[in-house]
Amino acid sequence: MIFRDEKWVIFNFLPYEYKSLEEYLEKMAIKGWMLEDINGYYLKFVKRSPKKLKYSVDIMDSISFFDGKDTDKALEYREYCKEAGWNFVCESDKRQIYCSESDENRIDIHTDEIEKFNTIAKASLKYICLSLISLICILFIKYNITIGSGNGEFLAKSSSLASLIFVNIILLHEIAGIITFLIFFIKGKISISKRRKIDYNFKKVVLVKRIILYLIYSILVISFIFLAIEYDISILKVIIIIVFLLVIANCIIKFIKNNNYKNDYIIISGVYLAVTLIMFFIITNMISKDIVDKDYNYKMLSEVSNLKLEDFNDVSKEDLLYFKVEKSPIASYLFYIDEGEKVYLRYEVFESEYKWAVKYNFNKTIKYLSKLGAKYIEKETKFPNDIKVYMNEKEYEYIIISENKMVEISTIETISEEELINIVYENIFK
Repeated sequence: MIFRDEKWVIFNFLPYEYKSLEEYLEKMAIKGWMLEDINGYYLKFVKRSPKKLKYSVDIMDSISFFDGKDTDKALEYREYCKEAGWNFVCESDKRQIYCSESDENRIDIHTDEIEKFNTIAKASLKYICLSLISLICILFIKYNITIGSGNGEFLAKSSSLASLIFVNIILLHEIAGIITFLIFFIKGKISISKRRKIDYNFKKVVLVKRIILYLIYSILVISFIFLAIEYDISILKVIIIIVFLLVIANCIIKFIKNNNYKNDYIIISGVYLAVTLIMFFIITNMISKDIVDKDYNYKMLSEVSNLKLEDFNDVSKEDLLYFKVEKSPIASYLFYIDEGEKVYLRYEVFESEYKWAVKYNFNKTIKYLSKLGAKYIEKETKFPNDIKVYMNEKEYEYIIISENKMVEISTIETISEEELINIVYENIFK
């Protein structure tokens, strides 16, 4: 991303992959782009006259993730590097970046191969552990609201499917980092035992990880645009809120780091958590409000199989109708409640062109209900063979299923069992 004489580039790397960053920075310098700063996964470059530079990415494991910039240890180390012919460029967490004119005489920053390996391996492991903790939390949440839920409703939610893909891509990114770290660690130990130079060349892996990261950002942008178009959400409002909260959080964190507060890592972690929760709450409520306020659900209702009180010779009481419609490329789901003069109607419809999706929803539902103590038995009917009817032993609920549709409906006091099942069959399955 280029803004006038500034350029922002995504470049995610772990400490043991530092050689890839050094080579990348040297190539950019030849093109006239000089590194100015690092912020997370983003490298900020400024346009200057092309120059041949030698870069050195140094890992200082003694610096904490939560320490501010320009700590005493970092400043002391920079003086040592300056005397060795290296000029400080910028820092990010444990990573210190230096450069030097290629034709200058300079001393290598690290001369002890074993100490260098141990420092890089230790720092890399900390980055991986932090990423894994975050990923496990995300996976746990996503599992509970998708695969771990009581039915297959998530298959009808485009947002749930997109988030599953998103999480799996992140998982792939983290697994790639873990595998290459293990390879690096084992090969490094072998090289040390045989007194050989340790290989830090992981250019191909870094390239794959960068592609994965670009894919993650692309999915986020596309999903965001899709939601804005599909639900007519004011995209500008959401962007303004996100940017505002991120700026505020960044200012607070910089203030805390630069003032060296006691237990600053606890405060910073709390800020990150608070901002994340606030963003999630505000944006979710904004999206929900926009969706509820529109006529979108009524349009969707006409596109899925449904029953109405009119099918039972009744009329709806005013303002008692509630329904929720979800639709994705895989399935559609309808939850419907309405009360009339004689009938209280409550049912769910899961529909899909894919047989496996309906079967999956049925098996998940039966398994979940059996855990709650509800046992369903198959009921004999005169319907076609591909349509099955299951009844709760207590006769409170019915499940009617075909290869492409599944209906869960509660009993209606004023209508007999046979009449209820026939009305469902005639209006939804026939």
